[in-house]
Parts: sequence; C-alpha cells; structure tokens
Amino acid sequence: MSELVQFVMINLKNSESDFDFESYTKKLLENIKKDLRTNDFNFFSANTKTRKCAIVIDNINEFIISFTYIRSNTISQLKVEISGDYWTHLDPNLHNLKTKLKDLMLVEWEECLWLQDIQAERFSDILYGEVHKVENALRRLINTILFYNLGGNWWETYMPTKLVQGYKERDEQFKGRSHSFKNIHTSLMSIDTGDLISILTFKTHKVKEVNLFASPNTDNPDIRKFQYIMTDLLNGQKLDMHKKKLTGILEDTLEVDKDFGKEFFEPWFSCDLDRFIGKWKGFCEDRNHVAHNKLIDIKLFKKYKKIMEELLGIITEAEKKFNNHLDSEMEKYLEKLEEQEVMQMMGDNEAELHYRRRIREEAAVEILDEDEILEKFKAIVSEAFGNLQEMLYYRSDIELEFEEQNLLNNEKAFEITHNYFDCTLHMATEVALDSSECGESTVNFILFYNNTPQTTFKITFTNGSSYFDDDQGTYMPDNEAELDIDDLEIIETEISYFMKNYMPEIEEDDIASFPCEQCNKYSINLSEDNGFEIGTCLYCEHPNHVGKCMKCGKTLNSPTDKVCDECWEEIKED
Repeated sequence: MSELVQFVMINLKNSESDFDFESYTKKLLENIKKDLRTNDFNFFSANTKTRKCAIVIDNINEFIISFTYIRSNTISQLKVEISGDYWTHLDPNLHNLKTKLKDLMLVEWEECLWLQDIQAERFSDILYGEVHKVENALRRLINTILFYNLGGNWWETYMPTKLVQGYKERDEQFKGRSHSFKNIHTSLMSIDTGDLISILTFKTHKVKEVNLFASPNTDNPDIRKFQYIMTDLLNGQKLDMHKKKLTGILEDTLEVDKDFGKEFFEPWFSCDLDRFIGKWKGFCEDRNHVAHNKLIDIKLFKKYKKIMEELLGIITEAEKKFNNHLDSEMEKYLEKLEEQEVMQMMGDNEAELHYRRRIREEAAVEILDEDEILEKFKAIVSEAFGNLQEMLYYRSDIELEFEEQNLLNNEKAFEITHNYFDCTLHMATEVALDSSECGESTVNFILFYNNTPQTTFKITFTNGSSYFDDDQGTYMPDNEAELDIDDLEIIETEISYFMKNYMPEIEEDDIASFPCEQCNKYSINLSEDNGFEIGTCLYCEHPNHVGKCMKCGKTLNSPTDKVCDECWEEIKED
C-alpha cells in the first residue's frame, strides 16, 4: 500500500493525566466506525510505541492507519499515517477518514501539524492545470477581439501606463528565459489574472466637442481657476497641491470614447459583464489558495472546479460566437473586395474594348481579345471534328464520343473506342492565348493511342497590329491578323491511318456469338478475309476452338463441331 496522508498531533491538553495509548487509539477507531460506514477495524500490529489498524469503508476502500506515539520530558506527539491501495483523487472515504480522525484527536491535543496529503496534492495538481486553461482562454479571447478591433499595437496604444510599464520588465524576463519566443507578442502572457479584468472594463476618453477650452469666454470661473493653477505650477509650485482640482477641470472636458466592456466583450458573453467579472474575482481569490496552499479539501475542489467549468464555458462560447462573426465579416469583406475588383475589371475591359474598337474602325486590322480568340478557335475545331465525326459515323464496330469543344487544357476533345479490339484513340488539347498586338495564340492537339501520346499538331492565330499616325491623327495598319490551320488536314490524315491500321473495321457477322474462353468478350473472329486467324479473340488474341461442319468442313458460329444446317437438310432429303 502507498502512504496517502501523514499528520502529527502535538502536546496533550491534559498532560498531567496518564495517557493510555492502546485504549485511546481503540476508542478513536470505535468513534470512526460510528460516524463512517465501516464494516469493522482490526489492530494487527501493536507495541508500546506503534499501533497499526486495518479498516474497510463501504466494502470498497481498505486503509491502514498507523499510530506512532512519541513522548519526552518536554513534548508529546502522536503521528498518524494513512495508507491505501484503492482510491481516487475524488474518493470521499479517504477525505472523510482523514478529516474525522483529525477533528476527533483535536479534542485532546493542542495542535495538528499536517505533513503530507497525496489527495490534497492531487486536488491541487488538477485544479492548477485547469487554472492555466481558464486564464489562457481569457487571454486568448482578449487578444483575438482587440487585435481584430484595434490592430496589432492595441496594448501599447490604448493600455494605461500602469499596466504597460508594470509588466514590461516581467515580459522581458519571460522572453529572456524562453529564447524561442523572444520575437512574439507576449504582454498578456505575463499579466496577472486580476489585471485581466481591468482590460475588460477599460475605457478611453476623448475631448468633448463643446468643452471648457472651446469657449472664448475667459471670464468663466473654471477658466480662471485653470489659469490660476497653471500659473502657479509654471512658477514652481508642485503638482500635488493642485492635483485634485486640476483633474476635476480636465475630467469635465472629456467623455468616454471606447468602452471596452460594452463595445468589444459584452456582445459575445452569454451573461452580462458584471456577472462575469464577479465570477472572475471569485476565481482569482481561490486561485491564490490553489497556487500557494496545497491543503485543499474535497468541498473546495468541487466548488472551484465548478467555477472554472462555468467560466471556461462562458469564454469558449464567446470565442465561438466571435469567430463565427469574424468568418461572416471576412466573407462580407471578400465579397465587397470581389465586387470592387469586378467593377475595376469592367472599367478596364470597357477601356480595352473601346481601344480595340477604334483600331478596327480606323486601321481595319483584327486585334481580338482572349474571349474572341477562344471563340474563333472553338468554331474552327468544332467544324473540323464535326467532319471527322461524319467520316466515322457509319462504322458500327466503334464507339464515338465527341465532347463540346471547350478547349480546356488536357481535356479530351474526342475519344474512339473499338468494340472488339482492346484499343482507344483520343485527342487532348492545350491552349495558350495572347491578346496583345502581334500576340500568337495556339491550340496544341495531342493524339493518344491507348493513352500513349503519338503525334502533336498545332493551329495558331496571330493578332494584327497598328500604329498611330500623328500627321493623320488616326491609327494605321502595321500587320494583318494571321490564321494557320494547315495541321487540321494532317490530323484527319493521321486519324485515318490509325483507324485503318490499328482499328480496322470489323463486320458484326464476322464475330462469333459465343464469348472468348479467356477474357469472356464477344470478340472471336470467324472471317478468313481480315488478316486474323479464325477463332482468334480480337480483344485478347487468345486462340479459341471454332466448330466445323462434320460433313462439309465449313466454319460454324459454334464452339463445337456439328453438322451445318445445309448439310442437315441434305441428310433429311436422302
């Protein structure tokens, strides 16, 4: 078993009477048995100095209590040690046992000195970890909200001198110890928890539009009072003598500018700010007890844990609300920015269109923008591929997929799949547009056979150009626009070559009506005129047995040999 609690009782109150160690400890345990739900207790080790007792509470927790009696001419002591195996940091049985023992013994002893309490230390460890979580949550919320509303230098710009200067040295010490974080904003990391409230309730002030000094009336009593005070100060009088009156005069000239609590924080809290501040002050008071006094009983543990859970819930919810607001504001900002960019682009496009329109009218040369060039290419390519589609339309042994010609990079313009051979032919496009004068725009066509690139083709369009003739005050032609689509004819020739040599036309009657025994495709050849062996699977090239007529030797559309229909008729006639 592990030692859980140690304390020592010092000096019997009635030192004149004889102290019976054995009967005293037995009586203690009998009282414990009455007050706590114990099954029984058993003293299993005893001598004149030490007695050990086993006690079981609630049929669950077994504890060993050791009493050690120390006596001298000047002092008497009774040391108590509680050990146990099965307990948790929230176990009320251990807490009740140690506190009941202590209270019963203080009836006859003058003092109790607490030496060790593992349970209280565990309470402290748990609470102190939660303390940091709550503190840092509020620090994070303050930083998040104020950085957004006031900018990155809100601490130096708005916070009072007392805070800024008061924590400057501590902040520098923090950075000096943690070199990895010496280049980050750490002001709120070093600030005390109590001073965090002063940020939540902070107010800035500004001069009223109508104020004492804005009045030209120098006979105003406050003006005369101010003039007197300033004259006195400028003639050597110390500020302390006039501080209260001067402050009063200046306060009357000011009004609240920014109320941090109402403007920045209260909108996000689920409770009013005063209630939150009240909870936080209670949290700060108990925090010092947790941080500096390890003796924490179970009531304080539960109470303080509940306060921290409530505070963390309020802060977390406020942070969530604010982040949602931040996301919404960011979306609005981006939408507005996008609208501005669109408006700017529309203005730029309008100016560009006007410029190009003038050149076309005056110089009679074609200078197209990117959209116009793309539309020109689409029309040319659609016509060319439309002709190709018509050329192959009659073939029933292939599948044709011709897409709408968007001319997107790496998009398939068309794909041809053979129904019997394991092969495909497709064309992909790559487009590069240049709408400047004399700019060359291109469409590259890449022909793929079975997804392997074979050949590349290209068509181009080159914008015309002009120059401004100062003498005539008009634009004059310099270079005419050029369109080069010669490769489209080569594309048609190349596709015809691949179709003839790699994807030849196969008649439906030349294919068996039973599947290949290897790939299960209906691609078995029955023709002697297409360059393939009878029985060969056109898809996987596996040789299959094709039946023959047992009478005339004719090839049959059957996997087995049998008599053909013509011979069977002859046999029946005979």
